[in-house]
Amino acid sequence: MRNISKHLYSALTMVGLLAGTAVAAKADDLTVATYGGSFEDALRAEVYEPFTKATGINILADAFSGDVGKIRAMASTGTYNWQLAESESVIAAIGCQQDFLERFDLGRLKLTEKDFVPGSLVDCGIPDVIYSVNFAYDTNQVAAPGPKSWADFWNVEKWPGKRAMRKSPNGTLEFALLADGVPMDKVYEVLGTPEGVDRAFASLSKLKPNIVWWETGAQSVQLLADKEVAMTVGWNGRLYSAAHSEGQKQTKTVWNQFRWETSMWIMPKGAPDVDSAYKFLQYATKPELIAGITKHIAYSPAVVAAEKHIKPEINAELPTSAENVKNGFPMDVQFWVDHQEDLTQRFNNWVAQQ
Repeated sequence: MRNISKHLYSALTMVGLLAGTAVAAKADDLTVATYGGSFEDALRAEVYEPFTKATGINILADAFSGDVGKIRAMASTGTYNWQLAESESVIAAIGCQQDFLERFDLGRLKLTEKDFVPGSLVDCGIPDVIYSVNFAYDTNQVAAPGPKSWADFWNVEKWPGKRAMRKSPNGTLEFALLADGVPMDKVYEVLGTPEGVDRAFASLSKLKPNIVWWETGAQSVQLLADKEVAMTVGWNGRLYSAAHSEGQKQTKTVWNQFRWETSMWIMPKGAPDVDSAYKFLQYATKPELIAGITKHIAYSPAVVAAEKHIKPEINAELPTSAENVKNGFPMDVQFWVDHQEDLTQRFNNWVAQQ
């Protein structure tokens, strides 16, 4: 049984990235792609290493940027950079719809839909974690009592200061409607109409002079740390890490009207070594292993039974905790599959307008 050292692991990753071609893996290797960062570090410690120790199958790392075109090309040419990738649920849904991703057999994993958080499962994806998009504020800049809703986030008269938001319509438009008084359970119903889209952009226009746009998760918390903004939209894992780091402990996350979404494993259609991929997924969905992710980053395991393995103080900071989940809403995956392109075009045009 062979284990990959940290240095060799990094070297293999760089080889895959620089070559830009299929990874030359041995028979007992499985290539897995992720977005990298602290989440990949958590996966390596809590899932990859136990899996290799138990099976002798080494995990080689590759990078995934969310480029749908590259996955489609792998499936159509039969040249694969990786067998599995950790991905957004929208990509999994698009892959099913356009038939370039494999549909998973839950029976082969000895799992059923009930084993996962309700609403998280997609035919072409095996859920691993639930993360959320919240807003947070700097308690040194924002007077108490702090903001509790998106209407408060929009209220620059009561709480002056710039607001950092992701430069994307996905999520931003939902929050604009919530700020304008639309209930959480009606957001996608309203956004699914031309009048609703107009209403979202009208709401955004009210805040536009005070918005600083970010494009990476790191920027979202850095803008707050540098006091360039008083409040920021961000992924809950980033916000949690900021709040527990020196110099940013004044960061307070608001657990109200947040949107949660699922991160999941996907496989390009026709990928090789399916047996090893399924063996990996069996480990990646073990409750006690996936629960270990929470020791590194504040993402909720998508496997329901994992909750009993999570410390109560950590669970309180997760999107799916009993206290938090009732105050949030799930992303409508199909809505964004259908409307990502047209709303992104309109959003970019709106941002460019003076």
